[in-house]
Amino acid sequence: MDCRKIATRLITVALLAVFAVMPSRGVDDVYSEYRSREQTWVIGNRLLQAAFQLAPDGRFRYRWLYDAAHRKVWRVSDADPSSPVNLTAGDFAFDENTAYRLSSYSFEDISSPARGVRFSIGLTAEGAAGEIQFEAEIYTAQPFLRYRTTYTNTASEPGFVTHADMLRWNFQDAGQTFRDFFVGQWKWAGTANFEPHETDLSEENGRAEMLTGAYADDTAWRALRDNRDNGLIAAWEFNGRALADAEHVRDRGILKLDAEIMNLNHRVDPGDVFRVPDAFIGVFQGDWDEAGYRTQRFADTVLAFPMPDPDRFPYVMFDTWGYEQRIDENVAMTAAARAAEAGAEVFTLDLGWARSIGDWYPDPYKFPNGIKPLSNYVHSLGMKFGLHIAFLEADPHSPVMTEHPDWEAADPKRLRPYFGATALCPSHKPAREWIISELTRIIRDYGVDWVTQDGENMVKFCESTAHTHAAGDSNYSNAVDGLDEILREVQKATPGVLWENCEDGGNMQTFHMIQQYATSIINDSDNALTTRQGVYGATYPFPPRYTDRYMLDDPSDTYHTRSYLFGGPFILMNRITGWSGATTAFVKREVELYKFIRGTVRDAKIYQRCHRSV
Repeated sequence: MDCRKIATRLITVALLAVFAVMPSRGVDDVYSEYRSREQTWVIGNRLLQAAFQLAPDGRFRYRWLYDAAHRKVWRVSDADPSSPVNLTAGDFAFDENTAYRLSSYSFEDISSPARGVRFSIGLTAEGAAGEIQFEAEIYTAQPFLRYRTTYTNTASEPGFVTHADMLRWNFQDAGQTFRDFFVGQWKWAGTANFEPHETDLSEENGRAEMLTGAYADDTAWRALRDNRDNGLIAAWEFNGRALADAEHVRDRGILKLDAEIMNLNHRVDPGDVFRVPDAFIGVFQGDWDEAGYRTQRFADTVLAFPMPDPDRFPYVMFDTWGYEQRIDENVAMTAAARAAEAGAEVFTLDLGWARSIGDWYPDPYKFPNGIKPLSNYVHSLGMKFGLHIAFLEADPHSPVMTEHPDWEAADPKRLRPYFGATALCPSHKPAREWIISELTRIIRDYGVDWVTQDGENMVKFCESTAHTHAAGDSNYSNAVDGLDEILREVQKATPGVLWENCEDGGNMQTFHMIQQYATSIINDSDNALTTRQGVYGATYPFPPRYTDRYMLDDPSDTYHTRSYLFGGPFILMNRITGWSGATTAFVKREVELYKFIRGTVRDAKIYQRCHRSV
């Protein structure tokens, strides 16, 4: 880039206008209200109000979002209504045209994941084989509505959910024009690198499409604003692939948003529950930097994995990949000592330590004493010990694949093997149970504090008809019943261990990912310019601590080191054992600079001061 990115702390005092119908409560408080005459439920805070209605004809729909700070009402279209419930189970469609019966509703003050209010409603429909539960939440001092839908199969036979839309909104355009903005994500070999995409939606002939999730094209976030700079922010919390659209249908006066789960065919047994992944929508006034800042503060406050060591995070780290797989005990021990001298707080042993991918025991020639002595030595130097594990991959000759070839993810279209390995199917129950057991063993036996999770697509494609997931459902199943379940069980069994997402170098950038990992890579061990470009785009939707980068460049001048300082963890990935005394002294000064500014950058409002160079 030929301009600098500047981060400053945002200190503002604002007078916030309050919608006249808001119940009288404390200025920082949330509120709820049921209006029985209109059968409308309202939740809100001093920044945002949302309303839902069960109409006399039984249709359950959105009514409005009200930006209280800027007195802007985003009204839902009456001519083309939309419902927060949008899924198909069997041959029954639950949507804005479904006639429901009210079975229950409630308001609840909540304290987790943040202080706020929750609205819940239970709905049934004649002819449906299941029941709907919808929940929506607004949190204190946040201009966002977060919501979810669940479907419970009440029939005596299994059913299949074949369609689910996480973001079904139709707004009146109020005679305005609209711009749309989203950010790509990293793709293999740097063929894409968090490029910002801005579209004049009102001049676009049709939809502005995004493909989001693991192994896809775009981050799971978009912002829109009208010609008065009143805006909407939308995001969805799903690691699998989704097709998201924005469209301004000017002749009908509608602004449309959608985010549909792709290739869905999820089996729901009697009594079981299908959950549509959460999504959130919010309001802002201003430019794309403001949209990003509001999203980042919401993410940090409500969604993100708890901040480890608030006074020290993001960490300074050292990773051994500068030696690639030519790593052994002696090199690792020497590198650890040099890393500690330079000021590193985490030492990560990267790929090459195991007998093979999928055979997660130390290579006896490289590490004859095992991994635990190295871990103990790293701890003695005052650092955390990190370990690289590509746990969804396995060498074809590894014991797990020779003993269980049927656990392979059946993907005849797979473009690239991960260092010659094939893929395990994580939602196939026996494979998933083995992965959970192995990860738990590795972390406990080797004294692991930090897991660098890697792999070629963490939401595997699988066409198997013999696995425990339904045929044609690997996208949802491998995201929710696979990766999510593995992380939940392993993290529960190994509390305090931190996880880094390194999926294909930065290719699963979602708002579900940030709930599971302390940080995420954004571009895989690339050069200084590529790193600057990546962090420029990634810090629109994501907090700076979710922008770690690996510095393979020679760390002997400020152009290179400071290209990697902005954002979260500063990861050295050089052949540190070959550094000169002068290089070591220089890096120590740069590390001290990073430690001085990291808290400021982590919590700052990010300003993208000029267009990114390509």
